[in-house]
Amino acid sequence: MSDPNQNPDSQQQPGQQYPPAAYPPAQYTPAAPAQYPPAQYPPAQYPPAQYAPAPYPTAPPTNVLAIIALVLAFVFPIGGIVLGHIALSQIKRTGEQGHGLALAGTIIGYAFTILAILAVIAYVIFIIFIIGVSAYSNTQYQY
Repeated sequence: MSDPNQNPDSQQQPGQQYPPAAYPPAQYTPAAPAQYPPAQYPPAQYPPAQYAPAPYPTAPPTNVLAIIALVLAFVFPIGGIVLGHIALSQIKRTGEQGHGLALAGTIIGYAFTILAILAVIAYVIFIIFIIGVSAYSNTQYQY
């Protein structure tokens, strides 16, 4: 059972590899590429360029005096009242944001001012009451 393609002169030893096979030379000649007439395409009609949409409009800035009026309303109420009124007039003139802040600073300034006035009145009444009670007291301490 011998291989008809095997050379009878060479004996195959175990572990020995076959030499690389030689490919037969090509029996054909490549054909020349077909010659087609040049393509006559109409010019491309592109749609108009799509640009990015305009960004959202920015909000007008917040009035700085309105922010300061709100802060001062808690610390120094008279300053909150004054700056709140100035900020309200600026906001009406310029169209800035912060109307609610200026209004809150003005209202809180008025409320704290009224509370401070009531506290001073209550303190004065309390002092007068204490002086009056001590003047009419009949108790004398003996040591």
